[in-house]
Amino acid sequence: MTDSIRSLAGDFPSQSPDSWASLAEKALRGADFAETLGRSTVDGIERGPVFFNRPDAAHAVDSTPRDLFLPWGIRQTLVEATPETANVAALDDLMGGVSEIELRLDPSGAHGLKANEIDLLDAALKGVDLTLAPIHLDSVGGQGHHAHLLLTLFARRRIDGEAVSGGLGLHPVERAARQGIALDDQCFPKAAELTELAQAAFPNLKIFRCESAHMFEAGASEAQELAIMAASAVTYMRLMMETGLDANSAARAIEARMAADADIHLTIAKLRAARRIFARIAESFGATGEARRLTLHATTAGRMLSASDAWTNLIRNACAGFAAAAGGADAITVRPMTDAIGRPTRFARRVARNLHILLAEESHLGKVTDPAAGSYLHETLSDALANKAWALFQEIEHRGGLVEAFASGWLQGEIATSRAAYLTRIESGQTPILGVTQYKDPDPRPVETEGEWPDLDAAEEALTATRFAAGFESAKEAAQ
Repeated sequence: MTDSIRSLAGDFPSQSPDSWASLAEKALRGADFAETLGRSTVDGIERGPVFFNRPDAAHAVDSTPRDLFLPWGIRQTLVEATPETANVAALDDLMGGVSEIELRLDPSGAHGLKANEIDLLDAALKGVDLTLAPIHLDSVGGQGHHAHLLLTLFARRRIDGEAVSGGLGLHPVERAARQGIALDDQCFPKAAELTELAQAAFPNLKIFRCESAHMFEAGASEAQELAIMAASAVTYMRLMMETGLDANSAARAIEARMAADADIHLTIAKLRAARRIFARIAESFGATGEARRLTLHATTAGRMLSASDAWTNLIRNACAGFAAAAGGADAITVRPMTDAIGRPTRFARRVARNLHILLAEESHLGKVTDPAAGSYLHETLSDALANKAWALFQEIEHRGGLVEAFASGWLQGEIATSRAAYLTRIESGQTPILGVTQYKDPDPRPVETEGEWPDLDAAEEALTATRFAAGFESAKEAAQ
């Protein structure tokens, strides 16, 4: 069929935003147009109600075709405290459809696996083919030490370096920010040593992670998360290239982790904007071709999860997972519905990984390369977010880069402002939360966990903007 339906509109005059608004005002019968229909993000970006044009540059998003059998990496996070329980969970998840494992490593064992020795890490991954199931590290403390352990494990098992993927998950600046500590003066030199070691033996391994998702959890807006990702990418690109890596190798050694929440359209736009921003940064360093393509890991946001009625988190995770898939994430982590309460049970982990299968095989999201391409809504939001984030990124660079932006306290203040704006919207009812502020179950059913989380303030990290990077006074000197 070659006929076009566009000729059907040939006898109708083209419409403009003003003409549409005039008709809408008549239908509203005196109600304020902007207040009734207008919406904007915390960043001040208009969200409609309708869009009449598509920005010229918005289509400039990577559209690499997906693998129809595994359209994105199904990455599950293991938080079990002992190697034995972690190994059982890892094998269970892999047999259930998970394709990538993320190990949350905690020297205390409070919020993750306590594996400070090579034998303990080996035991946790017993029976796991490390060439088929990529391993990614998320270290609460001791990132450099844990990275060395993983590289040593690869060598112990005599694995072909070319066959190894996964990632060391190094993010020293973001780690110090989220824990409220100062950067050690040996932090960057150690990271440079790990870069040289990993690139020499395991060239396909991701070394650094732009961990902007943690800033989102603390209250950052979408544009702020994007800007922090950009500043983080620049920081680690510079560090790697100082060790002798070329721009292409450095760009390929970076992975970005961003949060996906229940706001489907805004999440899709944010992930699309992230690719445009990274491509521009990589090009500025001299990267070419596929090296300019961002490796993007999306994780469902923790800040949207309810502790009072965990069952409603199934809906939020479904929305966020859909947005991550439609936004083009290379790997997706769906948090267990009990994540706001404690360690997940086998059932909670199974439900989380099954959501991937529903999205890919029943909703067929994996068969579409870029579902949002051509949508005026998503193209416009992507363009607006990219421009807003780029301006903020330039401000961060003007202030001396990501480390100095944290050290001065300026970036914490910007995040705190966004966090306060979010809370105001929730408290006023402008942003309802299903099962929490709207349609609340007076008698919610309890959800089982494998034990509640210890106090975050004492054990892991401060997910509040006021405690972000509390010890960054000496960070600038540490980075020099």
